[in-house]
Amino acid sequence: MTAIEAPNLAFDPINPRFGAELTDASLLDMTDDDVEALQQLAAERGVVVVRDQVMSLQQQADFAHRLGPLTQHQTGDSDLPPELLLVQTDETSKRAVGGAWHSDISSEATPPALSMLRMEVVPSSGGDTLFADMYQAFEALSPAMQAMVKGLTARHDSKGHHLYLRGIKTLKELPSHVHPVVRTHPRTGRNALYVNSSFVARIMETTKLEGEAILDLLYEHVALGVDFHCRVSWEPHTVVFWDNRCVQHHGVFDYFPETRRGYRATSVGEVPFLEPTHPVSA
Repeated sequence: MTAIEAPNLAFDPINPRFGAELTDASLLDMTDDDVEALQQLAAERGVVVVRDQVMSLQQQADFAHRLGPLTQHQTGDSDLPPELLLVQTDETSKRAVGGAWHSDISSEATPPALSMLRMEVVPSSGGDTLFADMYQAFEALSPAMQAMVKGLTARHDSKGHHLYLRGIKTLKELPSHVHPVVRTHPRTGRNALYVNSSFVARIMETTKLEGEAILDLLYEHVALGVDFHCRVSWEPHTVVFWDNRCVQHHGVFDYFPETRRGYRATSVGEVPFLEPTHPVSA
């Protein structure tokens, strides 16, 4: 496959319209223009993979700060920079964190923009991450369904929040917020589906029964939409960036009892919005 030249970056497409793997990049040597191009590429193609990036925890945290303000993680681990979250599954794990389709902590008032996951330890096989393109997910809906969901909002609860899952905080201590079911990406102007089964509690404008039917339909649409999925296989020192404003992901837990360990940093985005003048995609 021929590499594509983006501003300052060259990449191989993972799929024709979704995902990119940089062909020759050193994150720690990137200029400010390179980092801006990386964020724009993630906004346009959803997922950006960078192989062979050896760095320390502090170097990862320092690089992540170049993506913007970061989510701070309360983990109780004094050796881990507060900007980083340990993502680990091993022989003691009953399930993997992120083992359902989701967008990271979408219950926040300003949910994440870019997530940066760097893997240090991978199983001998398995442990891939699946990604789904929410631009294409929205565009694959019929015009009538697009028009309907564009008029809806959904309440996102913290039931999938890492602090709740680790028992550090209760649900009552964590926020819930209402976001549009379809949001406009501020970098691309494109509309993306923005509901996920890990965080969304209900549709606000419908009855509970109606809302559940709509959400079930949309979740099945995402899960079965193999034409707008891509799959990333991890190697040690692989870094993957994904844009939570237009991507959902699902960690595959098929490697028990082996260990998979990495560290994630997450930049803070903006309040989700739907641009009312944006045309419905055909």
